[in-house]
Amino acid sequence: MRKRAGIVVGFFAISTFVVGVPTAEAKVCAYNSCSSAINSWKAAKICDGDEDGNYVESNYYRDSGSHGTVSEHSGVGHCNASGDSTNLVYRHQAHQIRDFAPDAWSSFEYRN
Repeated sequence: MRKRAGIVVGFFAISTFVVGVPTAEAKVCAYNSCSSAINSWKAAKICDGDEDGNYVESNYYRDSGSHGTVSEHSGVGHCNASGDSTNLVYRHQAHQIRDFAPDAWSSFEYRN
């Protein structure tokens, strides 16, 4: 029985090493434009992943209850981030501002 338990524990240890430990970054997307909580939830980042000419922003809320946005206007493949703070982000979402269609919003991603 101990040998079997040792094999199971060893398997999980190896799979964690091979697959990796989960990162502190959480990502949600509106189409291909994605918002991420970065630096252990100290900041929010938005990246534009669509070649559509629309700009994108991340709406984020910090532990203090304050709301902030960070936007990206440079186009596809570019990202922009808020400043780091000890007042951590507790939820964020991606928002794509579209000219000739309703704006696209992702769901919120919450810090555990």
